[in-house]
Amino acid sequence: MTFDVSQADGGVLRAWGEILDLRKASFVPMVDRLLTAGIIHHMTLEGRVNAATRVLEALDTQQPYVAVEPSESSRGECCRDPAPLLQELVGKPFDATFSKELVRLFGGPRGCSHLLTLFYQMASALPRAFAFEEAARAAQPAERGVGECLFRRAIFVDGFEPDADGLHLAISLMDYHSAPLEAGDRRLDLVGEYHEVRVLVHLSLSDLKFQSIEVGERTRTRTTLDAPWLDRSDQVASLVGRGVMPGLGTELRGLLGECPDAARTLDALLQIAPGFVQCMPALSDRVFDKLAADGNLNVGHGMPSFLASGGSIDSCYMWRGDSPLLDFWRTQPEKPKRSA
Repeated sequence: MTFDVSQADGGVLRAWGEILDLRKASFVPMVDRLLTAGIIHHMTLEGRVNAATRVLEALDTQQPYVAVEPSESSRGECCRDPAPLLQELVGKPFDATFSKELVRLFGGPRGCSHLLTLFYQMASALPRAFAFEEAARAAQPAERGVGECLFRRAIFVDGFEPDADGLHLAISLMDYHSAPLEAGDRRLDLVGEYHEVRVLVHLSLSDLKFQSIEVGERTRTRTTLDAPWLDRSDQVASLVGRGVMPGLGTELRGLLGECPDAARTLDALLQIAPGFVQCMPALSDRVFDKLAADGNLNVGHGMPSFLASGGSIDSCYMWRGDSPLLDFWRTQPEKPKRSA
């Protein structure tokens, strides 16, 4: 995910975000097609925000790549259908209530989990970006040119398979606050603040529990580019031995939600559960190997439900309980075994 804020015209800021979901291995049998490695989801948000009131004045969403396109089995529905619901947020300020309203409006079976994740990160980061900009302008007044970047957030989630029973998730979150262009003569003078969080999670696939969680954090400015990494692993030590799902987000918010200084660490840690879900289809070869060993690979409905549907029930609009895709899957007749 990448998200940035730049100066537009007329006292307006342009907030733009992008999420790219790239599967690097294997394939997944969906209800109506085979979903291979490559780009699975690619979505963007672009908003116009009043710099003085922090009100969202306009919003545009684009979803060039989605997992489910309109088809006969989906009865013409697709992942893009819920996006218009987000227009209800136009006119609302980015304050402490915005994220809660976003989840109420677009969470679970009401919306798209990928757009929700992207917009949630935008809503979480924007108030801090506004506050930093106001403080910077108060300390050193300077005008921003149209198109000039004020803030950028980047989040990367990578999955690795270290051994037959393990899954590593590496998460990086980077927040960059830029000083005004006219305030410095050298490019490094643009570094207002650069905040980084790194998370390394080791999961056991046999019981889906945390084996270890390492968290590092550092903040650099123009004058402290050599600032050291600080170990924050103790903040989440209680999660070791816990299952990765369900309820991880709620527990993380309970651990860190009341600590303002841990807000960015929390935003990074909240990527663990969705990162785990995104990695599972890339490990589907393990399932195929087991089915083959058990002699079930070519038996009609031998595929596990998570491979057959591509998502968990009520995780998003296309996998809601009454989705036509699930109805289509449930009503398909059992195919007979082929004779030797």
